[in-house]
Amino acid sequence: MVHLGRTSGLACAAVLIALAGCGSSSSSVSGDPVARAAFVSTGRPGYQLSFSLKINSGALPAPITGTGNGSYNVPTRSGSVALDMDFSSVPQVVQALGSSTMRVEEVIAKTTFYIKLPVAITDRVPAFAGKPWLKVDIAKAGAAAGIPGLSSLTSNPTSSDPGQLLQYLRATSGGTVTKVGSDSVNGVQATHYRAKVSLDRVPGALPPASRTSARQAVAALERMTHLHEIPVDVWVDNGNLVRRVGMSFNETVQGQSLGVAITINILNYGPQPRPALPPADQVTDASTLAATSG
Repeated sequence: MVHLGRTSGLACAAVLIALAGCGSSSSSVSGDPVARAAFVSTGRPGYQLSFSLKINSGALPAPITGTGNGSYNVPTRSGSVALDMDFSSVPQVVQALGSSTMRVEEVIAKTTFYIKLPVAITDRVPAFAGKPWLKVDIAKAGAAAGIPGLSSLTSNPTSSDPGQLLQYLRATSGGTVTKVGSDSVNGVQATHYRAKVSLDRVPGALPPASRTSARQAVAALERMTHLHEIPVDVWVDNGNLVRRVGMSFNETVQGQSLGVAITINILNYGPQPRPALPPADQVTDASTLAATSG
């Protein structure tokens, strides 16, 4: 059986690649339509998006699927994400949750995340004391997890941005970009491209002051996922704005195959409302939780 903790970790790594953000760069994007569209798109003040993911494994009778939506405002570095996961193919999880679905909500305030976990999870941990929201300072968490670059990456102007994959698209190479055709994406006409994102090129797409820490963060990500390149499908509209991104990868966990596929649709570009923070009496600080659990 696939170890669920490792499976979740790889899935989350993929989601983090697709749902968090970094700063801008002055690197050249001429001749590469995907990198050029990423450059234009990351200059917008915000995004509204929807996404879906699928996890396949030889140990599962059917895929684990998830759908979600989110928004992010660049100037205020704030946003929100909601994810609904379907675990009906994993009886152990259904039994633990008391349901085949699990909803996770997240509010982003600069480098602080507020994550609302299901009651079936928080009720099993006395330290939550009936408070369903978990507060995580991602910079402190990165240091504690031994990822020194993470805290520096989150200090960039668009850190924790749900559209970070737009930044990663700036690390494509014009030589790997091919035009597939034209499609309508959520009512918008777009050109479909296929490319590869080289994780080793990501630091070079960031401001010089962030490149050393970015290399450390990318190295940690490569160790976790065993990936150095990420194949992507990208749909770009006539205004050079990215409208859809699809990515997938395969991994082997404890001898079992694992495949993760993610699709992101960027529905709108522009300023987004600042989300309301959860009430203080409903929040458990992650640092307190860690100290309590030892």
